[in-house]
Amino acid sequence: MNRRARAGLLGFFLGGALIWALFLPLYSEHGLGIDPRPPVVLLGVLLLLGFTGQMRWTLRPWLRWLLTVVIVLLALLQLVSAGVEQILDRSLDLYFDFRHVPNLLALYVDAAGWRGILVVIAAALGLMLLLWLTERALAAIERAMARPLTAVASLGAGLIGLALIALPFVQPIDTAAATAVSEQTVAAWRAFTVLHSFDTRYAAALNAPQPPAGKLPGLKGKDVYLIFIESYGTVGLDDPAYRHVLDPALTDFANTVEGAGYTLLSSRVVSPVFGGGSWLAHGTLASGIKLDQLANELLLNSHRLTLPRYLAAAGYRTVEVMPGIKKPDPEAAFWGFDTHYFDADLGYAGPPFGWFNIPDQFTLKQFAARELTPGHAPLFAQIVLVSSHTPFAPVPPYLTDWSDVGPYNNEPDDVWARVYAPPDWNNLDQPYLDSIAYDLKTLGAWLKGLDRDALVIILGDHQPPEVTRVAGQPWTVPVYVLSRDAELVQPFAALGYTPGDTPSPRDNPEGMERFLGEFLSAFSVAPIAPEAPPPPASAPPQNPGVQAASQP
Repeated sequence: MNRRARAGLLGFFLGGALIWALFLPLYSEHGLGIDPRPPVVLLGVLLLLGFTGQMRWTLRPWLRWLLTVVIVLLALLQLVSAGVEQILDRSLDLYFDFRHVPNLLALYVDAAGWRGILVVIAAALGLMLLLWLTERALAAIERAMARPLTAVASLGAGLIGLALIALPFVQPIDTAAATAVSEQTVAAWRAFTVLHSFDTRYAAALNAPQPPAGKLPGLKGKDVYLIFIESYGTVGLDDPAYRHVLDPALTDFANTVEGAGYTLLSSRVVSPVFGGGSWLAHGTLASGIKLDQLANELLLNSHRLTLPRYLAAAGYRTVEVMPGIKKPDPEAAFWGFDTHYFDADLGYAGPPFGWFNIPDQFTLKQFAARELTPGHAPLFAQIVLVSSHTPFAPVPPYLTDWSDVGPYNNEPDDVWARVYAPPDWNNLDQPYLDSIAYDLKTLGAWLKGLDRDALVIILGDHQPPEVTRVAGQPWTVPVYVLSRDAELVQPFAALGYTPGDTPSPRDNPEGMERFLGEFLSAFSVAPIAPEAPPPPASAPPQNPGVQAASQP
């Protein structure tokens, strides 16, 4: 074998090794690992280039670059698909998920600061380098195909490898990339057919009868506050290490509200999402329909009644407080709130905390100042607390002096040094727990200071993502119901809610979609059917069974 042939074979093996390496990373519950099996994409490359070599064809440069981009995108798709499956406990859906990529990048950069910007720049340069190396690898493999024996061997290796995929008991080939492509194709087709009314799988839920809107006398005209705590899942109650850290905060919360005269009940409900997608949890509870991305799109174009619209029909002013919304939200009108308080509306000008900047203590303070004025009309407010949103840090300091919340003029420098210390990105458990403890502390003090009775419902929107230690957890979140008027919480006791801050695990917890119907049933009065008019005196007596059946 001459020197040129040896160089060609070396280029062949090095090029094949580089493409193989692209598909080695594997994301599992143990973090990043490797899958040493030969990837199906490499087999496809050997088959394609082996065939072109046998035919004495050569790839045009633009075609080789196109193949390069396809290979790199397949490698990224394989890795991201596995990561989403592990972190969010669901399949990747590029049809809907891709639109969130800019927000995720902005979230990371905002949380990591200038280090995050450097990481993003380095990742972009690394991607360009990876594309160039992959193109050079393909060129080296193609040059090696000039030797007929190499081309035949490549064809044989590709065909044998693809045939091994059919083995029933063992899978020696890494087919994750092909599986990811298949899943995304099916998901895109499903979205197209559903959104264009060819697939009616959601029709029954969206067209199901709803209770009529009307008065809700069981609420006695008392305010209703529905408060979501971002990423507050039952892992905080069930994981022994987490519970050990959260126990003082839970105990302090329960003691504070019960000491202020509240009756506190708690339970667990199943969120429609895990690790993210908070809007689907909010919408599920408000609509009575278990939402995914497709159902949410259909719902927003329907005429379904929602919890805010039911409360408005009962004579309530309805308010939404969403500090995480940073730009106009065209979907907000569907839900039926009279007033919205988004990021800019709250007027926060203090130090930033996390992705959403505004600390939850300030959000509650502003809501009370704007809406809880003496003698105000019955109020329904949905408030979303965001200080516990990924990446959890920096956690705002809780201030006993609520007048200083916002300017933070009286916090010493050592507090800020602790708050803004760079988090350990490999261990976000502690900032997660600190953020939940902060919200419990804030809510307890805020509820204690209210001078008007209300029905308060507090719940998590979903479990935290699996950047924390939540592997294998159910999709359940805690829900607390409390009021100084014990009669307002009694309907929830009838539904299985138990006293205290720690609801016991339930064999079959209800989904969030059950809340709307149960809430309306608990606080409305069933209409009384009018009595049938007496028959005319000259009419023959009716059969009692027929008469009863004819009454409305």
